[in-house]
Amino acid sequence: MKAVKWVVLLLLMVLLITFLVQNIDAILAATTFELKLFGLVHISSKPIPLYALILGSIFGGGLMTAIYLGLGNFRLRNSLRSLQRQNSSLQEELKSLRNLPITEAEVPTSQPAETSGSSFAEEVEAADTR
Repeated sequence: MKAVKWVVLLLLMVLLITFLVQNIDAILAATTFELKLFGLVHISSKPIPLYALILGSIFGGGLMTAIYLGLGNFRLRNSLRSLQRQNSSLQEELKSLRNLPITEAEVPTSQPAETSGSSFAEEVEAADTR
């Protein structure tokens, strides 16, 4: 599978180089950006080669992606750190509760259920005879 990836990557690079060599005039051609706002403002940039625009776009997109992913990673790390602190405090609390001695005074005793004079079976029999 690794070899297939290298072959595909090599083919893509050969195609890219072929495309660049065949279109060298268009890639080196200068492009000017203009902004016209309702005839009030007319702004134009210096001539910029097409390859500079392409490389700048790639770099800008990579930078924005890195910032976006970095902020998400930062939030996740803060959340993880907070949850780890909470987990360790709960582990300590559990450990302290496990080490407490059990004494007779602290153990609740079970009380027998109070009966109201008749049992459930007697009430069912009474209902069947009616």
